[in-house]
Amino acid sequence: MHGTTTAVMDEPRMETAGPRFPRGQLLAGALGFLGLTGGVFWWLFAQLPAGHAPPALATLRWEYLGLLLLVLPLETMTSSARIWLICRVLHPGVSFWTCVQSELGNVAISILTPSQSGGGPGQIYMLTRRGRVSVGAGLTATLISFMGTLVGLLLMGVYSVLVSGIGASGPLLLAPVWTLTVIATVLLLGAIWPDLFRIALGALSRAIWRMLRRPEAVIDWWPPETSRTGPAVDRMDRRMAWLADLLYTYCADVRRFLRHGKACAVAVGLLSVAFLLARALMPYLCARFLGVDGGTLRQTVEAQVALIFLVFFAPTPGGAGIAEGASLWIMADIVPPAIAPYYTLLWRVSTTYLAALAGFVCLGLAFARDASRAVGRQPGPR
Repeated sequence: MHGTTTAVMDEPRMETAGPRFPRGQLLAGALGFLGLTGGVFWWLFAQLPAGHAPPALATLRWEYLGLLLLVLPLETMTSSARIWLICRVLHPGVSFWTCVQSELGNVAISILTPSQSGGGPGQIYMLTRRGRVSVGAGLTATLISFMGTLVGLLLMGVYSVLVSGIGASGPLLLAPVWTLTVIATVLLLGAIWPDLFRIALGALSRAIWRMLRRPEAVIDWWPPETSRTGPAVDRMDRRMAWLADLLYTYCADVRRFLRHGKACAVAVGLLSVAFLLARALMPYLCARFLGVDGGTLRQTVEAQVALIFLVFFAPTPGGAGIAEGASLWIMADIVPPAIAPYYTLLWRVSTTYLAALAGFVCLGLAFARDASRAVGRQPGPR
């Protein structure tokens, strides 16, 4: 690793504008998440019979709470380690703490977007603020990390359908498996054959502006980091050109990462599996802490493998509502109905809410500091 640092640092990099946060969409996502979360837990606790008492302190198994607290940071630490390893190749000098903050920012924004899919801007913002990482490298680090998650999810999906014996959910899992396969294929093709997507972007751009009768909106385009003395490689509008620039930067960074960080690529894959297994282990500890003796460790982890796979594509903000319902269905043979509301709440707190809350704190502090610096740089009145 240390021997390749100079080669990586010497290569030119493209800078682009930092990620922008659509405030209206995030506000709508926050309202949707809070509404669905509050509604589903109101319904869960309303189903309990009148006079029902929560689990008594004497029945709680506190040793499992201790184990849960030990496992709790593993999800964040393994995800942060993935980003740190990628940044060591693409942009050396990034601290592990910055990567932890970026991962927490990712979780925070992801619970406000459908299918937990929009956390990337939060991660890129935390990585790129104050020039720690270039925007291109931040985007590539996020996408490579996401590809590691995709590989882990694909392995889990295949295991759930073919090995674990969750036959009833097999047909339901086939759609996410194929969806993940398509996404992984697109990311791989983008890294291997960016010209294919660039040609499509250019053709679409020219067709749109031709129909709008504004040919002047189409400009010459060259790949980033190349001289612009010869004939243009393509022609497209500025927005499509920006997308093409990101695509070619992503392609160059992925090739650089695989060329200089083969061992890191393997480590990213292993950390992705460890990250998902840590999330699958926490529900077992939650159930045992509440005194639930049904279901072995293997049964619970296998059930969670299917649940993680399904919730990943839930269309609601952060999977709210659907995650809880899917958990009740998947864990119905293990968690008794009288314990289900308490288990579901503890499961969501340990796997989602705590990390998201920490992420919002990190993002809030970062926004406040950046805003303060921006105000300080403005010239005062004369």
